[in-house]
Amino acid sequence: MNIERTQTCGVTCTDIGAYLDCELSGDREMMLEMHFDECSLCREELNIQKQLLRGLDLGLSADADIQLPADFAKVVIANAESTVAGLRRPRERFNALYICGGMGLFVLLSFGVGAGTTLFFEQMAAVASFVGHFFYELFIGIVVILRTVASHFRSDIMSAFFVVGIAVVFLILSRKLLAGRLRI
Repeated sequence: MNIERTQTCGVTCTDIGAYLDCELSGDREMMLEMHFDECSLCREELNIQKQLLRGLDLGLSADADIQLPADFAKVVIANAESTVAGLRRPRERFNALYICGGMGLFVLLSFGVGAGTTLFFEQMAAVASFVGHFFYELFIGIVVILRTVASHFRSDIMSAFFVVGIAVVFLILSRKLLAGRLRI
């Protein structure tokens, strides 16, 4: 039943379903039967739900010849266990990382407040230094690997151009990292 039909006559799909399942009181059931005589929209919805119930009964009856594969339960269990991706929101990992970072910063700030402000700045400088060295070593490793790959090119001009390009990228990134470290 559409929302418009629910708003105009006051009968919902839930009411009709309860009527079909004999879950209503005698007075409410009698009132709905009189309403079905007057309201064609509700009568139509009643017929649709009856057809649905008949189809379900027919499909689930013991006479239905539905042959399931022998390993059907194993396949369903394997799929249910392996495809839990739909259960997670897309940004859930980012939110978890954000919360963990906030908690880590809170712990870091707690230690700094307890020991005085000088220890806090020393800790922040140590963390910034670690992050800076990590990325510096990472880029050095990438440059070494790329130089090794570039040395296998036949043309010396091509490999020199490749190494110079990587060096320029490394220089730009290292300057950005150092500029970011000095602002802390």
